[in-house]
Amino acid sequence: MIAIFRLSLRHLALFSACTALAVASAGCGGGSSSLSTSPQTIGGLNTIATLSSTVDVANGDNNPYPIAIAPPKSTTFPGDGVSGHIQPGDVVVGNFSNSAGTQGAGTTYEDVSTGKPVNVFTEPAGTAGGPAAFAFNTGAGYLWTANAGLLNSASPGNVQIVSPSGALVNTLTAPAIQYGWGQAYNNDFGGKGAFFSVNLSTGTILRINVVAGAGGVTFTYDTLASGLAATLSGFGGTGVGPAGMVDTSTDTLYVVDSDNNTIYSISNASTVAAATGLTNAKVVYSDPNGTYLSQPVGLALNPINGDLITCNQKNNNLVEINPNTGKVVAVKTVDPAVVQTNGTGSALFGVAATTDSSGNLKVYFTDDNTNTVNTLSK
Repeated sequence: MIAIFRLSLRHLALFSACTALAVASAGCGGGSSSLSTSPQTIGGLNTIATLSSTVDVANGDNNPYPIAIAPPKSTTFPGDGVSGHIQPGDVVVGNFSNSAGTQGAGTTYEDVSTGKPVNVFTEPAGTAGGPAAFAFNTGAGYLWTANAGLLNSASPGNVQIVSPSGALVNTLTAPAIQYGWGQAYNNDFGGKGAFFSVNLSTGTILRINVVAGAGGVTFTYDTLASGLAATLSGFGGTGVGPAGMVDTSTDTLYVVDSDNNTIYSISNASTVAAATGLTNAKVVYSDPNGTYLSQPVGLALNPINGDLITCNQKNNNLVEINPNTGKVVAVKTVDPAVVQTNGTGSALFGVAATTDSSGNLKVYFTDDNTNTVNTLSK
């Protein structure tokens, strides 16, 4: 997951025995007896295409991590049609590294909807840098970013809020906000606005409460869970711990922990009381042997069936899991590079999902072997 990996020649596709069996028949075990080939799941999608490069034209930032799809057109987010501004339905990605390959030093966000990277925002000098996760406010189209900053340094990260026109609205810093590796939004569930982030250094899940008052908007912070496995320097020299997050219309927050191959859920995430430990967290799926989950990071929601889609750093697989049954639904390899024990060849980090014009599942994912955003479709 570091820049030098992307400069080496990509390996030919050689799947491990376990992966090959998983794609064919789930023969390696792990809680599934058969895998789906329906186009409503990743198992039925067989076309991988490059949507766009993510390399910033101006400063050479690369190593794409976060990806998010802007909300659809609405009265509160109509779009203005201006190039370089985020429009409804656009695909936006962030570069984690600078042109020298320094992880956590990237500062640029790119709109890749037209098939080429168009800069929509560059984080100001002196802020944390290292965008690792995005979440849109689905009402007004504001983009919230969890910045990890420079891992293993005195730069602990922050959360930045950016308008669709690329203006920095706010930068949130607090002791609870450090090394952000995941971000999610509750869609103003029950009339309460809240975003969620994670602290990679302490293994905590944080709720950022958006409080509107006469004097404007303020923010308060609640720790919803703590004690998740985490390290700031793991496989491939990158952070390993609580990462990708996704909220649903049921006010359920899902968090993947790449350190122990586990997905957790927190019910009533907008209103549940703050707690230490894992009192609020329920295990949705755990894979200690790495049969299906192998250092998963990004997390998305299948809009058709509510399944969770995550991506593995150790084998470049997408994995779809039914959160209600705790069963693996499908597995798909989306980058042919063989991942080495030192991290060389590891491609994936961010994932997002939507439907195409025919109603079939369409998945977007960042690939930092090639510095591109790719699609997986029928």
